[in-house]
Amino acid sequence: MKSYNKEEKKRLKEIDEQLTAEMKKMQANVLRKYHRERDDFDLSISSLHGTIGGKNNTYVDSINMQFSDPNDFKAKWIRGFRKYVENRYSPLKKLMKDEVFRNYTLKFLERNFYRNLKERTRVKPNENLWSVWFGGGKFVWGLVIAPAFRDKIWTNDVSEIRRAEYMYWTIGHVLNTGLVDPENNELVKFDDFPELLRFYKNILKRVSNSQYEKAVFDFYVEYLEMSDDVLSEPFLIPEFRYEGLEVDHKYRLDFTILNSHTMELIGFELSPHSSHMSVAKIKDKKQVDVNAELSKKWNKEMQKRNDYFEEFGITTVTFSDDNLIDIKRCFAVMKKYLSARPKEKINLANEITELDNL
Repeated sequence: MKSYNKEEKKRLKEIDEQLTAEMKKMQANVLRKYHRERDDFDLSISSLHGTIGGKNNTYVDSINMQFSDPNDFKAKWIRGFRKYVENRYSPLKKLMKDEVFRNYTLKFLERNFYRNLKERTRVKPNENLWSVWFGGGKFVWGLVIAPAFRDKIWTNDVSEIRRAEYMYWTIGHVLNTGLVDPENNELVKFDDFPELLRFYKNILKRVSNSQYEKAVFDFYVEYLEMSDDVLSEPFLIPEFRYEGLEVDHKYRLDFTILNSHTMELIGFELSPHSSHMSVAKIKDKKQVDVNAELSKKWNKEMQKRNDYFEEFGITTVTFSDDNLIDIKRCFAVMKKYLSARPKEKINLANEITELDNL
């Protein structure tokens, strides 16, 4: 994920210092109120702040939720807080009705929002896509956002997902985390982009038996080599497995693009009639039987697309025989999704200034 420039960092520091100064003016009064409600001798700021911020993930599920601005974060926090304390005790239940204490809490939450600006405002992916498994047969690989091997299974370090400095499912992601080798339960790391490119060409491409897929591999490598910002380019995922590490997998998508810049999730099927809709020649086979077989194959192909959409939100583009005559044109379609970026780039410093003027 792109780091902030000097101007943006300076502005964020100024906001933090301003909010901290405003909070300090209120602190003595707020601590007295907090102490009376808690009826103990702990007057520390750390205890107060722990009480306010200790249940952020409970009130707003900050790991999965995306917030547009500090007011959005505060509003959702308050809504979640109200629901949480409705039928249970919390030292904040009474205190939040006090205007001074409530204002202090809101300033604390606003400071928390800016201190965690990337995590609060970044797009949160579908949980089903935190771990992506791809490849055929025994040659299976995992692209995991924050890989962790626990209790003999690969999972995510959830606390690190929102802190990741790289854009999800990009070349930068692969270079930062590596790919999971589930057979040996280890991460395969790449020292640099050229090494990853060699792996893509010499390992992933060679596994394919399709001339069309091999051509797509080559076009994608050329595309990466021409990129001005290769780390932000989506990793073109071959053979995305519907059921992950299940040996008897249900489906695979030939290629998949998970574009974290636009959150467009697109699968591609290279579907020549010979491999997807052909019916075995059997002497004296009746037309009704042929039609029944074709119907069964058609239903399976359509159900595959529906299942990927329902499970992952992935829409599938299909290239049939007529399309595959010009595989370069097929890749041109894929390239549009690879290169897609937000139409409007929002300047953080300007947006923060606008927030100050609200």
